[in-house]
Amino acid sequence: MGLENGTAEAVVKHLHRLGIADLAEWDVLAFIYRHGASLASADRISLLLGYSKAAVGSALDSLTAKGLVQRSRKSGGLRLYRMAGAAPDELQQRSLEELMKVAEAREGRLLLVNHLRHARDTRDLREHGGLHLA
Repeated sequence: MGLENGTAEAVVKHLHRLGIADLAEWDVLAFIYRHGASLASADRISLLLGYSKAAVGSALDSLTAKGLVQRSRKSGGLRLYRMAGAAPDELQQRSLEELMKVAEAREGRLLLVNHLRHARDTRDLREHGGLHLA
């Protein structure tokens, strides 16, 4: 059974509410959510997720700034990353929980990935002034 259109709209709403517009950001958030507290470096997380260290570092900075992830001070090149006790507000917490439920199913993960890739492509076009044909 396919996901309903309402689910796609809800995914977009929840991602927007959390401020997630980047696939690496979503993957890092989901990793930390599923693994609980993780003592790791951005480099190690990048190896596990298949992103560059810069992409993971940027995602961790963004998620920390949004109040979704907490991190300890660096010690021996490692930090403790964990989900914030609760999202900054109740609506964000519900959005996070709903997205994690959607992501449990393959169809839901594909929906998230496709939306975030489309958002990235649209953002790239805007940032680079549209199409440039040679």
